Amino acid sequence: MTTKKKRQTSPAGRRMATVALSLCLLAGVTLFGMYTVGKTEEQQRRLEQEVADAEKAAQARQQEVAAKAAREQKAAEAERQAASGSASRDRTGESAAETAQVEGSETAETDNAELEGEYAEISVDEPVIIEANAGAEAPPLSFSAETDQLLWPIAGNILMDFSMDKTVYFSTLDQYKYNPAIIIEGSVDQSVLSAASGKVISIENVDETGTTITMDIGSGYQVIYGQIKEPAVQQGDYVQAGALIGYVAEPTRFYSKEGSNLYFQVLKDGESINPKELLP
Repeated sequence: MTTKKKRQTSPAGRRMATVALSLCLLAGVTLFGMYTVGKTEEQQRRLEQEVADAEKAAQARQQEVAAKAAREQKAAEAERQAASGSASRDRTGESAAETAQVEGSETAETDNAELEGEYAEISVDEPVIIEANAGAEAPPLSFSAETDQLLWPIAGNILMDFSMDKTVYFSTLDQYKYNPAIIIEGSVDQSVLSAASGKVISIENVDETGTTITMDIGSGYQVIYGQIKEPAVQQGDYVQAGALIGYVAEPTRFYSKEGSNLYFQVLKDGESINPKELLP
């Protein structure tokens, strides 16, 4: 009977198998470690990014809160200054007639001194406002282009000329259009004087020219003053030439690029005419 001999592995073979098995185990451990480390690093980066995003959002909220507080503080300061300015002007006059005489006289002297050097010598009587409800007889209103002249309401350069025969360029509007008035450069709070004796027939708030005062000066002539604030006259008042009628306001959104100014228009029988033809 033949017996089958059992194959035996040599010591060298066993060592090689052991080494191969060890290498396989080592490779598996290494791959698992690399996968774990890579995943941990990715999670760390994601966590760091989330923290950075949260910090940016917090900084943005802080900046927004600080900006809002600054705007509110600035608005409150502007309101306090406006209230202080109005209160100061209210305290200046104890009666309407005395205020008009004193302020109008002093303003006329100052502004006319400026106008004398730039335009011409102008003689202005002491300004007086006669209120319609004061019981005084209404003074006769008469104006003639041949014999009378208007006073310059403020001292300043002409930013835009009267033009009804051709269109002119308006910077703020970025378009060409007709201009029925002259636009006189001014500074905010600058005094505006009555260009002629007349009656205040309306004080309106117009989108383009802001607070706008219209006066009848007689013989079919009307004078319109725009971009006014704190009017010193009321509808129905009779005002002498050179009297204070208000102050130059901040420009409306239609004249933001041109800057603060006085809108000065003259009508004859309802039609716009060139105010420069009636000014010295």
